[in-house]
Amino acid sequence: MGMHIYLEFEEKLSEEEILTRQPQTMRIEVSSRKEAIDKWSAIKKVMPLPQHYEVRIHFCYHDEGKPCRFETIERR
Repeated sequence: MGMHIYLEFEEKLSEEEILTRQPQTMRIEVSSRKEAIDKWSAIKKVMPLPQHYEVRIHFCYHDEGKPCRFETIERR
């Protein structure tokens, strides 16, 4: 199978919020780091990042039995 790459948007919760709910997350599969950055550039023109969210690239290696790697693009 191989590695998958995603553009992810994840809500950052306070310590209290973590006890009562899961963060809201959205994931878009992309083919490369460049595609993820280009998609975020296009998306943020029409949808600004809400407070307490992080935009990151998720390099998923689960199919290879390895840990994932994350690269933060923007955080509010």
